Amino acid sequence: MPAPFDIASSGKGGGIFRLSITRRVFLVGAMPIVLAVLLGVGSIVLFDRADEARRGALTVSAVFRNVVSAMSARDDFIAADPSSRDTPLGAFMANIGAATAGLSEIGTETSDGDVSDAVTATIGSLERFRRAMGELQIAIEQNDARRQAMSARLDRLIALAQEASGRQQAANAGVVAQLRQSDRAMREALDLTSAVIAMRGAVIDSWLRRLRANPAAASNARPPSPQSLPEPTPGQAATAGQAGAQQPISGSSATGVAASEDSLAAARLANAADGLRTAFRAAGRASQIAQFEAELAGFRADGWPERLLTSLSRSLKIDGSAVRAAEESFAGLLDNAVAAQTTEERAQDITVETIRLGEKTREAMRLRDSDEIARMIERNTSLREAIAGLPISPIVQSEMLDALDSWRRELAAAHDGLAAQNAILRRMAVASTGIVFEVSNLNSSLSTNADDIGTAARRILIVSAVLCLLVAMAFGLGVARSITLPLKRLEQGMLVRAADPTLGPLPEAQRTDEIGRMTRATNHFLDELTKREAALLLAKDETDRALAELKRTQRDLIQSEKLASLGQLVAGVAHEINTPLGVALTTSTVMRQETEKFRRATSEGKVTRQAFDDFIERTGEGTALVDANLSRAAGLVVSFKQVAADQASGERRAFRMDEFIEDLFRSLGPMRRRAGHELEIDCEGGIAMVSYPGALSQVLTNLLTNAYAHAFEEGETGRIEVRVRGKGPDRVEIVFSDDGRGIAAGNLARIFDPFFTTGRASGSTGLGLHIVHNLVTATLGGSIETVSALGGGTSFVIDIPRVSKDASAAAHDPAGNGSREPALNA
Repeated sequence: MPAPFDIASSGKGGGIFRLSITRRVFLVGAMPIVLAVLLGVGSIVLFDRADEARRGALTVSAVFRNVVSAMSARDDFIAADPSSRDTPLGAFMANIGAATAGLSEIGTETSDGDVSDAVTATIGSLERFRRAMGELQIAIEQNDARRQAMSARLDRLIALAQEASGRQQAANAGVVAQLRQSDRAMREALDLTSAVIAMRGAVIDSWLRRLRANPAAASNARPPSPQSLPEPTPGQAATAGQAGAQQPISGSSATGVAASEDSLAAARLANAADGLRTAFRAAGRASQIAQFEAELAGFRADGWPERLLTSLSRSLKIDGSAVRAAEESFAGLLDNAVAAQTTEERAQDITVETIRLGEKTREAMRLRDSDEIARMIERNTSLREAIAGLPISPIVQSEMLDALDSWRRELAAAHDGLAAQNAILRRMAVASTGIVFEVSNLNSSLSTNADDIGTAARRILIVSAVLCLLVAMAFGLGVARSITLPLKRLEQGMLVRAADPTLGPLPEAQRTDEIGRMTRATNHFLDELTKREAALLLAKDETDRALAELKRTQRDLIQSEKLASLGQLVAGVAHEINTPLGVALTTSTVMRQETEKFRRATSEGKVTRQAFDDFIERTGEGTALVDANLSRAAGLVVSFKQVAADQASGERRAFRMDEFIEDLFRSLGPMRRRAGHELEIDCEGGIAMVSYPGALSQVLTNLLTNAYAHAFEEGETGRIEVRVRGKGPDRVEIVFSDDGRGIAAGNLARIFDPFFTTGRASGSTGLGLHIVHNLVTATLGGSIETVSALGGGTSFVIDIPRVSKDASAAAHDPAGNGSREPALNA
C-alpha cells in the first residue's frame, strides 16, 4: 500500500498579497459589506429625517381628513332629526379634537418657526369653528321648538277643519235622507195618479162601447154629472162623434165585432183595476180598495160610471196636490243639499291647504329658506279669509282663526331664527374655508420638505454606492487575477501532461496557498493514474479472454438447446410412425397365416367356392389395411423429414403456412399428449410464405416447450391456442397464447435475456425465449411482443413479413452473437 501523500506540506512560495485564496476571497466579500454598512448608517440618518417630514405630512393629511369629516358631521347634524343629532354632534367634536391633537403633535416635534406659526393659527381657527358649532346647536334647537309649535298649531287647525267638515257631512246626511223620503212620496203619488188616469180612461172607453152597442139604452140613459166626466181628449171626442153617426150594424158580422170589442174593453178595464189596486197598496192606502171595488162592481152591474168616475176624479185631485207639494219640498231640500255640499268642500279645501302649508313650512325649515317663509307669511291672508267666510259654528271658526294666527306668529319667529342660523353657517363656512386653506398649505410645506430631504438622501446614496462599487470592483479584479493566472498555468500544465505523462510533475508545487496544494495533489494524481493505467491494461486482457470463453460456452449451450429440440422431434417421429407400422406388421402376419392355411387347403383339394371367396375377401381387406398404414407412415416420414431438414439446414424457401403448421404440430403431438394440455390450432388458409421454415419451427417449438414447462402449475391442465392470420398483403401475425398463471410484471422485461429463467431448479437453461427473440428479429425479420398478467395467461404476438430477406448465415444464427451481444455482456 503506498504511503499517504501530504497535500498541505509545502515550502515557501509567494502571491500578490502573500495570503491564501480563502483570505483573499474573504477580503473581496467583506469589503463591500463594510462599505454597505457604512453606507447604510448614513442612509438611516438621512431617511430618518425624511421619514420625520413624511410623518408630519401624513399627520397633516389626517388633520385635513378630520376637518373634512367635521364639516360633513356638521351637515349631518343640520339634516338629522332632533332625536338622532347626538351622533353627528359627537362625530364633529371627535374630529375637531383629533385635528387639534394632530396639529399640537406637529407643533411639538417641528423645529421650523413658520410651520409652528401655521400650526398655532390653524388650532385657533379650529377653536372658533368649534364655538360656532355650539351656537349653531342652540339656534337649531330653538328652531326645532318653533317647528314643533307650528306643527301643533297646524294640526289643531286641521282637526278643527275636519270637525267642521264632519258636522257638515252629518247635516248633508240628514238632507239626503229627507230628499230620499220626499222622492219616494212623489213617486208613489205619481204612480197613483197614473193608475187613476188609466182606470178612468178604461171606464169611459167601456161606457162608450156600451152606448154604441145599445143606442136605445143610450137615449134613455141618465147622463153623468159634469163633475164625474173629464174633459174629453180630441181622440175621445172623435170616437164619440163616430159612434153617434154610425148606423147600427145588423147581422152576424156586427155581432162578432161587438163581441170582440167588448172583450177588449173588459180586459183593459180589468188591467186598469189591477194597476190601481197595486198603486193603492204601494201608497199605503189599502183602505180605499174596498170602496173602489164596490163602485167598480156597481159600474159593471148597471153600466153607469157616474159614481166610479166621481170617486176617481176626487182621488186624482188629491194625488195631484200631493205631487205638487212633494215637488216643492224636493226642490227646497235639493237647494239645502247643494249649499251643504259647497260648505263641506270649502272645509275640505281649507284642510288640504293647511296640510300643504304644513309640508311647505317643514320643507322651507329643512332648506333654511327664509325668503320662502316670508312669502308663506304673506300668502297666509287668503287662508284666513277662507276660514272667516266659512258658514260654520262661530266657536269652531274662532278657534280655527286663533290657531292660524298662532302659527303665523311662530312662523315669523322661525324666520328670524333661520336668519340667525344662516348667519352662523356663513361664519362657519368662512372659518372652514380658512382651516382647509391653512391645512393644505401646511401639508404642501411638509410634503415639499420631505421630498427635498428624500431627493438629497437618494443622491448621496447613489454617489456613495457608485464609489463603493468602483472600489470593490478594483479590489476584486486584483484578487481575481492573483487567483486565475496561477489556475490557468495549472490548467495548461495538466492538459500538456494528459497528452504526454512523461513530462514530469507540475511546477509551482512550492506555493503556500491553495494553488500549491492543488498542484501537489495533481502531481500525486498523475503518479497514481500512471500506475492504475498499467493495472487496467492487464485487467482488460484478462477480461477479453473471459469474454471469448463465455461466448464459446454460449454457443455450446445454444447448440445443446437445438439438439434437445431435435431430439424431441425425433421422439415424436418415432412415436407417430410406430403406430401405423405396428398395425401393418400385425395385418401382414395375419395375412401370412391365412395364406398358409389356404395353401394347405388347396394342396389337399378341400377348397370350396365359399372358402375361396372368403380368402379373397380377407386378403383384400388385409392388403388395404397394410397399404393405408404404410402410406400413413410414409407421409409421416416425408413431413417429419421436411421439418427436420428445415431445422437442420436453415434455408430460405417457399411454403404454405397452413401445411407447415399442420406438419409441425403433428410432429409435436407426443409432447402434447405427455403434457395433457389442450392445443388449438387456427391457421388461415392460402398464406404463401418465402421465409425460413426451420427458424419458424424452432420459434414455435420453443414457445410450446416453454408453455408446457412454465405456464401451468404441477398437475394443472390448460389450454394453448396458436392463431395465424394474414396482416395486410405483406405480413403475417402469429399469436401464441395460453391461459396459465402468467408472468410477473417484474420479469416481463427480462424474459428474452439469455440465461434468465424461473425454473432453473427443474433444469431450465434460460435460452429458449432468447433464441425465439433472435430468430424472430434477426432471421425472420419481424418483431415479437409479450402481453401477460398474473393469473391471466400469456400471449406472444409475432409479426413477420411474408417474404423474408435473404440473410447470411450469421444473420439468422440462433446463437444471436451480434443481436444479443449487449444482453450477454450485461
